[in-house]
Amino acid sequence: MQHNKKNHKEVIDMSEEQLHINPNDFAMKIIGQTPKDNKQTNQQFIKSQLTLYLEAYYLINDFNQLEVSQLEQMKQQQISELFDKMLSGRFSV
Repeated sequence: MQHNKKNHKEVIDMSEEQLHINPNDFAMKIIGQTPKDNKQTNQQFIKSQLTLYLEAYYLINDFNQLEVSQLEQMKQQQISELFDKMLSGRFSV
């Protein structure tokens, strides 16, 4: 069980209140846990694994970019709210 926790930390980094998932590690774990169907040829299996890898990689990459943009928006909103508070405090005195 300890080994799994360590692997999750390598894939997911939660530094500075921002979640970042390593797209390559995530995609490799996904395809590593997908068994070959006996009905598939090797070529079909490889194509499906490659497709799965690319879908997982780009999905996580998009997620990471969304996470960054959301964090930036939150920071901008907090700065705006701070300025509003400062201005309202300055003019209400």
